Amino acid sequence: MRATFQTDRGSQMRTRCQRGWVEETGARTWKAHWYEYICDSETGRERRAHRSRVLGEKNKIRKFEAEEKLAEILGPLNSKHSSRRDDRVSLRWFCEHRWLPTIEGGWSASTRRTNEQLVRRILNQFGDKQLRDLDRVELQDWLNKLARDYSRSLTFHCYTYLKSMCGEAVEQDFLVKDPGRKLKRPKTRKPDETVLEWPQYQAVIDAAKTLRDKLAIKVGSGTAVRPGELFAFRWRSLEQLPSGRHALRVTETIYKCKLRPWAKTEESEACVPLPKRLAAELTQWRGLTTKPADRDFIFPNSQGGFLDYENFEARVLDPIRVQLGLPKLNFQILRRTFATLAVGERKGSLKDVQTQLRHTRPDITLQNYVKEIPDSVYVMVDSMYDGITRPDEKQILAAAPVTGGVQ
Repeated sequence: MRATFQTDRGSQMRTRCQRGWVEETGARTWKAHWYEYICDSETGRERRAHRSRVLGEKNKIRKFEAEEKLAEILGPLNSKHSSRRDDRVSLRWFCEHRWLPTIEGGWSASTRRTNEQLVRRILNQFGDKQLRDLDRVELQDWLNKLARDYSRSLTFHCYTYLKSMCGEAVEQDFLVKDPGRKLKRPKTRKPDETVLEWPQYQAVIDAAKTLRDKLAIKVGSGTAVRPGELFAFRWRSLEQLPSGRHALRVTETIYKCKLRPWAKTEESEACVPLPKRLAAELTQWRGLTTKPADRDFIFPNSQGGFLDYENFEARVLDPIRVQLGLPKLNFQILRRTFATLAVGERKGSLKDVQTQLRHTRPDITLQNYVKEIPDSVYVMVDSMYDGITRPDEKQILAAAPVTGGVQ
C-alpha cells in the first residue's frame, strides 16, 4: 500500500519503499544497486537516478550480510517523503541561490564588504566543484594552508563559512552526508600580544621629531582610536559637548590609501572622549597649523591631504621602535596597551574601556537620545593620559618644531 502526503505547495507525492538489489560482480564482490529520486534545482521536476556501491568481497561476507548493508543504506531514503535535490550543482550556484539568502540578511552595512570578500575567497577555490565532489580532506588541506599564510581571523571566518555552506546543503537535501562536519579549525600563528609599559609609552612620544607626529601618537595613545580613524579626523571632528568636555567624532576612515565616508562598524560611528589636557593641546595645534579650516585634516600630509597610516607607521613609528629597542610598535599595540593598562590598573571599569574602544553596541537610549558621554569615561581618559605623558612635560608651543613629517 502506498501512502501519500501533502507538500508545501499542496501537490501529492508518494512515499517510496524500495529494497534495491545485490549482485555478484566479475571481481567477486557484492555490489548494491538502488534508485534515488532527485529534484532538479532549475526545473523543479523530479527524476530517478541509479546509484550503486561495492559492499565487500564475496569471500568475506555472505549475500544476506550484503543485503543487510544495503538495507542500512536505504533506511534513511525510505523514511523520507520528499525527493532529494540534485547534488551535481556547483558550490557557486548553491551559495548564490540557496545559502546567501539565508545569512546575508544578518550582515550589517559595515561588515558586508568583508563578508563578501571571504565568501569570494572560498568560491575562487571551490566554486566550480559540484556539491557531490566536495571532499573533507581537500577542504581541510586548504584551511591548513590559509592558517600558514593568513591571520587567525581570516582563517576562522573561512572555516565557519565552509561549515555553514556544507551544513546548509545537507539541511536543504542537496547532500546526504556533510563534508564539512568533521572540519577542524587549524592552528594559526599566535596573535601579537605586545603591551607597552608606562615609561615605554612616554619614550615613544618623546622620540617623535615633529609636533604633528607627537600629537598624532598622543591622540592614538590617549584615545585608543583605530589608525584609519585617527588620520581621517578633520577639524570639524573636534567637538565641544554641552558638558564643556571635548570629543572627536568618527565619521570617516582611511583604508588602503582611500578615504571612506563611513566608520568601520555602526558602533564605531560615535564620539570618542578626549582627555582634558589633550583637547587643550589640539586647540593650540589648530592655531599653529597652516590648515586650520573645518574641512582640513588635523594631521595632514605635506600637500594638505590625509596621511596613510601604514606610511606613518613605516616612516615614524618604525624608526622610533629601532631607536628605543622595542620588538614591535604600531597603532594596534598602542590601542591594546590602552585597554590592558586601563583594565589591569583599574583606571576605569571594563564598561568604560569598552565604551572608549567602541567594541560593544551601546544601549539604544544612550545611542539614539542621550548625547552626553558618562563622566566616568572622562575620568578614565584623564587618568590614562596622565600616565601616558610626563607630568612635567613642557607646554606644546615649545615642545617641538611645527614643520616636517612624512608625505
